[in-house]
Amino acid sequence: MLRLLEHAELVGLTNTEEFTFRAMFMAEAASSIGGLEFHTEWNSFDILIRSHDGPILIEFKYYMTRPRAGVDGVTLGYKGRAGPKNEGEFWRCVEKFATKPDAAIEQRFLVLIFARQTEISPRRSFHESYGSLSATEPIDEFWKRSVGPLEARVLRILPRSTDCFGDGTAEVERD
Repeated sequence: MLRLLEHAELVGLTNTEEFTFRAMFMAEAASSIGGLEFHTEWNSFDILIRSHDGPILIEFKYYMTRPRAGVDGVTLGYKGRAGPKNEGEFWRCVEKFATKPDAAIEQRFLVLIFARQTEISPRRSFHESYGSLSATEPIDEFWKRSVGPLEARVLRILPRSTDCFGDGTAEVERD
């Protein structure tokens, strides 16, 4: 996240996104660990990493409220606010991770990055949506870190042979 924040100092935090973070994540992993082979956009997941410890599957979720500006620089509104749409996307991703990938891939991680605060007064914040996540099935392990204006949550997702309802659906609703 430090690389991302250095980049954000040059371009503005609201001009960063998931793809930039993913590229910086791969660069840091390659320089720190070595011997990794990356495959991006693998079977609808962000990264498959082949390592000496076996395959690792990673999905990134990067939530940031961004201003939309007109040509004259006047703010026209905002995009990407916290709310039910982002939360639904997040929980569908957790369920997809638990049920869809190859069973041989036991190491499955969802990396969630979100801005702690925004420049507007939202009805709901990303911290309200994701700040209290914990290790509850199918989330096996859980780590959190805060750096500057960003929060990170790394979730290890347990694979399972079927979805939580046993009826072939992956739709998960959260309050």
